[in-house]
Amino acid sequence: MFNRKTIVYIFSILIFTDFIHSECPPDSIIEPCSCVLTIPSHTYLLYNDYNPETIYIQQKSIVCEHIHNSSFDLQAIFLNLNLYLNENETDFDSFLLFDTTVKSIPENVFNNITFRSLMFQDNYLLTIIDENAFYYFKDNVEVFETLNTNLSDSQIIFSILKQFTNLRRVSMHNDRLTTIPNYAFNHTKLTDIWFGLENRRTNQPIESIGQYAFYNVPNLRLLRIFSPNLTQINKYAFAQRNRSSTNNMLHIYIGGQMLNSTSFPLTSLSRFRNRPVFLRLYFTNLTYLDENIFQPFLETHPSSLIDINYTNMNLQCDCQSAWIQYDYLRDVDELENRVYGYKCWPHDFSNCTLN
Repeated sequence: MFNRKTIVYIFSILIFTDFIHSECPPDSIIEPCSCVLTIPSHTYLLYNDYNPETIYIQQKSIVCEHIHNSSFDLQAIFLNLNLYLNENETDFDSFLLFDTTVKSIPENVFNNITFRSLMFQDNYLLTIIDENAFYYFKDNVEVFETLNTNLSDSQIIFSILKQFTNLRRVSMHNDRLTTIPNYAFNHTKLTDIWFGLENRRTNQPIESIGQYAFYNVPNLRLLRIFSPNLTQINKYAFAQRNRSSTNNMLHIYIGGQMLNSTSFPLTSLSRFRNRPVFLRLYFTNLTYLDENIFQPFLETHPSSLIDINYTNMNLQCDCQSAWIQYDYLRDVDELENRVYGYKCWPHDFSNCTLN
């Protein structure tokens, strides 16, 4: 088919093309920013996960860090970069804005430059991101991360997220978002959503989760929500639209000291469309697991599990929790324990009667 000379030529073209796409522009073009080969995801660094497979694979990225100059003009820098680059050199991997005094991100901030990952960390004055800031390359974005910002406009932020048709991960910590709106996500490739960590290193001050917030996320695998202000779970907040085509477990980690035993309405944990769910509860004020809520949850799928983490200090072994003992732990040899962290014993319920 091909002679040796042709094969060598094709191989050389491929190598050259890869070189073109991975070569950084001179820092003088984008000062005070710089071009680097790799930017580690703060999502995994927060979680102390340094596995190379979890760090985004990159070839060239741009970082703007430690900039406290009021005259810093991010849009002007990328206009200059766009004039320097050839048309086939405008695709980058990640952008990181770190430790700056930037207050706002304007419309079409990157001109014709595209990124797959957008990260904003320790920009405590960052309050506004224009709704069309990233619209030019909305189909390129796969990862969106924030940490320690002043972003509070949930309507704008979630409108921006909805633009990203190929979004895979959302990770937002220590911002000022108070609401996850109705139908917040509409992404077929989205697998991971983080709003804070269970170790309380970070949180998001969410007060309400709208109806069907995760309804159109068929491939969601991990949902973390930790808020000191969350008091009630909407009846339809976790509802899933479609039955899962696979048997992959959906992990939901939720925590906050304002959550109590009446925070979960009837059927709020029974709308997973036959998908197995591992529900983990952290740092709540639950005193018991309501049988009318959590027993139907366990029965929606035989593999669903509950983890009552030791951080739920107020859980009591009274008759309101007896159903766990009677239904799931009466004969440990025959019935699998599906309620992790359960600290009660049969004698705790010796005076309880079955309903």
